[in-house]
Amino acid sequence: MTRIRVWLSRVLDVMLRRGREERLDEEIRTHLDLLTDEYVARGMPRAEAAHAARRAFGGVDQLKVVHREQRGLPIVDAVAQDVRFALRLLRRDRGFSMTAILVLALGIGVNNMLFTILNAHTLRGLPIDRPDRVLAVSTIDDRNQDRGVSYADFSDLRDGLHTFMGLVAFTNAPVIVSGDGQAPARFEGAFISGDAFTIVGGRPVLGRAFSANDDRAGAAAVALIGSGAWQTRYGADRGILGRSVLVNGAPATVIGVVADRSGFPSTAEIWLPLSQLPGLSAQKRSDRSLVVFGRVRDGATVDDARAEILAASDRMAGDHPDTNKHVRARVVSINERYFLSWTHPAWFAFIAAGCLVVLISSANVANLMLARAVARTREIAVRTSLGASRLRIVRQLLIEGSVLAACGAVLGLGLAIAGVRLFRSAIPADALPYWLEYSTDSRVIAALVTVSAATVFVFALLPAIHSSKTDVNGVLKDEGVTIPASRGGRRWTTAFLTAEFALAVVLMAQVSLSLRVDRPPLPSERAIDTRDVLTATVTLPSERYPTPQHRSDFYRHFAERLRARPDIASVSVASAPPLMGAAERRITFAGRTRPPDAQDTVRSVSIGPRYFETLGLALVRGRSFPDEDGNQPNVLVNEELVRQFFAEVDPIGQRIAITAPNAPAAPESWVTIVGIAPDIRQRPGNDADPIVYVSYASTASVTATLLVRSRTDTSALATTLRDEAAALDSNLPLYRMRTLAQVVRDAQWNGRVARMLILTLTIIAVGLSTVGMYAVTAHAVTQQTREIGVRMALGARPRQVAQLILRRAMFQIGLGFFVGVICTILWDSRFSTGRADAILFDPRSLFTIAALMVAIAAIACLIPVRRATRLDPVQAIRRS
Repeated sequence: MTRIRVWLSRVLDVMLRRGREERLDEEIRTHLDLLTDEYVARGMPRAEAAHAARRAFGGVDQLKVVHREQRGLPIVDAVAQDVRFALRLLRRDRGFSMTAILVLALGIGVNNMLFTILNAHTLRGLPIDRPDRVLAVSTIDDRNQDRGVSYADFSDLRDGLHTFMGLVAFTNAPVIVSGDGQAPARFEGAFISGDAFTIVGGRPVLGRAFSANDDRAGAAAVALIGSGAWQTRYGADRGILGRSVLVNGAPATVIGVVADRSGFPSTAEIWLPLSQLPGLSAQKRSDRSLVVFGRVRDGATVDDARAEILAASDRMAGDHPDTNKHVRARVVSINERYFLSWTHPAWFAFIAAGCLVVLISSANVANLMLARAVARTREIAVRTSLGASRLRIVRQLLIEGSVLAACGAVLGLGLAIAGVRLFRSAIPADALPYWLEYSTDSRVIAALVTVSAATVFVFALLPAIHSSKTDVNGVLKDEGVTIPASRGGRRWTTAFLTAEFALAVVLMAQVSLSLRVDRPPLPSERAIDTRDVLTATVTLPSERYPTPQHRSDFYRHFAERLRARPDIASVSVASAPPLMGAAERRITFAGRTRPPDAQDTVRSVSIGPRYFETLGLALVRGRSFPDEDGNQPNVLVNEELVRQFFAEVDPIGQRIAITAPNAPAAPESWVTIVGIAPDIRQRPGNDADPIVYVSYASTASVTATLLVRSRTDTSALATTLRDEAAALDSNLPLYRMRTLAQVVRDAQWNGRVARMLILTLTIIAVGLSTVGMYAVTAHAVTQQTREIGVRMALGARPRQVAQLILRRAMFQIGLGFFVGVICTILWDSRFSTGRADAILFDPRSLFTIAALMVAIAAIACLIPVRRATRLDPVQAIRRS
């Protein structure tokens, strides 16, 4: 108990130090006054009595130190004293302090920005309660492709599980809301199981959630709306509860409002019971379109729940061999289903890139600290001669580094927030779901503190240890003479600078690689004038347009109305515009086998008449689909498909079948190739996929994209399209109205942002390395002022002086390049893309990087060399 009371007293003293210091001063003054009065009473003058009293009392400061050591926490006092001393020194040397803080802020800020992105994509997870107990269930076919779950399989699973509280299924689909006195609007919708919100653990912000009674056949139609739609469309009116609206043309009663961050892996704004999904009961067991997840029951383990799902999947494979024989279940945690692991090679490379920038900035500041340590050699020698231990010197220098790191962290956090906002602004508004939020949370702050603390040991520890080895006698004897850097100091300077350039080489190799593999658009794509083509997406409600014929008729009438306008040159329709995806299909050939080196899948796009005319392209060979050819078994193929499958055969007139990846080729699947289209990419990437174009009239999906080529400004077409659509169906909204140029730009945002990010990191790394080279060279010139002066006095020419300085700089550059090449080879072996044309250590790229580094060295050394060659020998020798 006594020991505890002592520690409590010491801790209280830290908090109550000021009051106890005042009492200590008052007590000392009282003792001195009493002694002074005693000496005055003996006949001494008051001034002499005061001096005698102080001598008799002893050292006041020493007494205070002893007293503080007995009552406080000495280490806290010592650290506080070191911090105050560090702040005074850094305030006095503002140039060094601001440079070091800015360099650290760049490194820490970039690293924290990258960690913020990493945190959003891999670590944060969905905003639901105990996500580790929620498992996502999907299926994998014999081609190892991940697919959803069919409604029939979901029903069988849900009825036979014991380790789950419940199993939830949902699917996303666009819906149209009308009948509320406002213009029809299209929203993202989700059809979900009745107990879905109970399983997730969320509650509506207003009203109630669905119940099991709402999700059954024949139940009254109800709907939930997202808080975003509630605020924008209904002005956050609480009277929305109980109001009837039209959803896809059918009345539904609004029973609640759901938070936008619902916890579901869905961006839905309108929520409907799963039983209201059109055609649900008629779905085949092979139609696997549902997203399924469930919460493990308390008392059951995740492994037990996973094993139960896998066993049920095996039973269904035996019960339904025609649809489930080659399908097996995949059960993972819900966060693993929607988020990559941070150990994934792509994210690991992302983390490594952030660490490279931090290491470069730390090495830069380490060189600044070493240069500053040379200037402080005499100060450290004096402190050592007065009794400061080596540990005390190291601690002081580490605390100075900690103050720099703390200031750099604060500024770096601001830079990171600004960088994240700039990064987010480069991404299309609707490209990311709500759970990918680039916000600064506790995990990001913890990473910031950890990285900042780690930088102290990178840039401050070695300079501190080196400075603590000062030769006190030698330094104090050389008073008045410039103290040269020691050989060890020069070695560490070279080592840090080599590390900077080596890491910069790795990043420059990454930029070079991205430029090499980022090929220009295909020739046919360059021929498209994307600015004159306006696109708009239409979703036709199944209730009013139940068959492909109904949907095809609507698009044909819509196109006819638009073509009649003088400002429109051409109109067509497609299942997806260029670069916006295409369905995967398995290809089979009639009367011939597939080439042995060709893949067995292609991409399929449904297009209407005049599709290529609207894009401004002509067919390579053959004919297109005329208006009356919609139901004929004819298709077009692109040039890439011809190269892969018909290299030695004329494709025109050949018969093929394109089916779902696991479906057999039925007799009605055979179609005839009637034309060859130019290559147009349907996915962002470098090469075109083999594509089969089918007539839109034969498929006529619920959602399609209109493509309209204008003879005038496309900005005036938006109103025209909406008016013509309303003339055909007043409850039908058009959405995603963008020019084809914007569609292409939005589709390629991922690669564009990645290139922008690596280019920015490389520019920062090269800039920091250039600054580091300049600082080291300038400091070397300062340290060699006397030597340069002597050389010039003995007849050295300016060219020879320049060679003296550049020789060392080129050695450092060469060493950095050599180490950088080794690091690049190691990086490529660890993070290889597997592509033959994507090798980091390409000789031509390395030659370009070497030339760039020589240019960097020349720029960095320009001012120091100019200053050295213009030295006055007499003044240089005298000043040294």
